[in-house]
Amino acid sequence: MQRWRSWRTSVLSFTLVSVVASPGSSAPLSDAGPALQAVAVQAQDTSLPEAERVDFVKALGGWGTAQVRDPLVALLKDSLPSIREAAAKGLGWQGNGEAVPALRERAEAPGEAPAVRAAAFESLGKIGDASARGAILAATHDADPGVRMAALGALTTGPLASPADRIPLLRRVVEDGALAPIMRCEAIQELGKEKDKGSIPLLVRLLETGPRVPMTLPSASPSQQEIVRLRFQQSRDLRAWAASSLGALDAKEAVPLLLRAARDPDDFFLRVTSMGALVTMKAPEAAPVFVQSLHDPFADVRALALIGLAQLGDSSAADAVLARLSDPAPMVRAQAVGTLVELRDPRARTELENLRKRELDSSVQQALAAALARLAR
Repeated sequence: MQRWRSWRTSVLSFTLVSVVASPGSSAPLSDAGPALQAVAVQAQDTSLPEAERVDFVKALGGWGTAQVRDPLVALLKDSLPSIREAAAKGLGWQGNGEAVPALRERAEAPGEAPAVRAAAFESLGKIGDASARGAILAATHDADPGVRMAALGALTTGPLASPADRIPLLRRVVEDGALAPIMRCEAIQELGKEKDKGSIPLLVRLLETGPRVPMTLPSASPSQQEIVRLRFQQSRDLRAWAASSLGALDAKEAVPLLLRAARDPDDFFLRVTSMGALVTMKAPEAAPVFVQSLHDPFADVRALALIGLAQLGDSSAADAVLARLSDPAPMVRAQAVGTLVELRDPRARTELENLRKRELDSSVQQALAAALARLAR
């Protein structure tokens, strides 16, 4: 039955696309009327299995034109919450102002399922009609986290986002531990991009007490599955993104915490973002951690440590930098070449000329050519 359902829906969706949405097609949208009507009839057919009906509602919602508005609005009153939710989501295209009253009715209906209300608020945000902004703002205080998330998302991204309250709302997203971590991490990044100094205490607190996300090093040749897993973890690492934004905000008061986070043994991504923040801030207190991190098992951390040492110009680190000329990672060797020049160590020319004779990596050879040219001036 599942295979038949998927095949049936896929064929019908393909038919709709081929009739109306084919690239370069000059056929008017009205030509797809019978096909869309067939989908609408199936979506409303209560004799079909619930999951199959949801698929048909989603097919309508994917259309995103006025042709499907009326059937989707009608489905907002279906007896099944899953159908109402899919219909509410399907109405969320920018400029679909005619659907606002029906969506608001669903969003504010007493006893309505939270998932349906969340879908309605999400679509109201995408539509961007200013008349709905007050209702969405009120929903940011809703008891259900899904509803809050939809409302906060609507007011911090998209057409209803306003400079007047976007920063306070982003802070609320970050503070709300019941919201999805990925949304909170995105809000953290936005606060850094906005250079919101007022968020520094919040981000410092999060770096210090936020949830820990153990993240082991990827293998030398990670599989696609491993890469996906790492991306999933990184997008939800609140402490790591807090460290990154603190660097963007030049939060000197966070340096002690960043120094500690840069040595976290369990989360290599946190070490990377913390090291990056220390480099961005050119923190002189970080010199010992930079030297220590030259032995980090992750090449990106070693490269960042070399950049930090180059910025500080600490000649006492020259021996540690010289050792990185033999690093197994080309990116680290290339950065060590540049850092050695910045430190103005008297051994630099000889060491770099010797490396040039044995180096096989083209990127390192380019770094060597540039470094030796500078030393020849």
